[in-house]
Amino acid sequence: MPISQFDHYTLRSRDVETSARFYASVMGFRIEPLDTFEFPMRLCFLGDQALVHLLGAGPALDAFLARSAPALSDSRARDSSNLEHVAFNATGLHDFIARLENARIPYLARDLVDYGVSQLLFDDPDGVEIEVNFPIAEK
Repeated sequence: MPISQFDHYTLRSRDVETSARFYASVMGFRIEPLDTFEFPMRLCFLGDQALVHLLGAGPALDAFLARSAPALSDSRARDSSNLEHVAFNATGLHDFIARLENARIPYLARDLVDYGVSQLLFDDPDGVEIEVNFPIAEK
């Protein structure tokens, strides 16, 4: 049985509400609480799909995941472990840049002319790098 589609990714978040605001205001996702667990959880929807699951890091999450080590280290340097980045394709480059600047989120802009994309790279509140690719014609 081959894989048929991508479903979601899950992030351990230091502050679920701050992360939810980021994913709503910057990424444009619709946020819905999921309060059936002992830890805070928010689902971030892209259309009808809950694409990002935000889980509140702490002892309740550790117990739920049956981990013997804390779910989040004290170091801010790449709390996301081996995850390098998450990438999205989008349109509306200039509007997206305005969102980042209004939220005071530092970003790197670069063009990959051979691939026809203009990229924006920035971090979410928990240090996960996000890449958003736009058609280079929007530049």
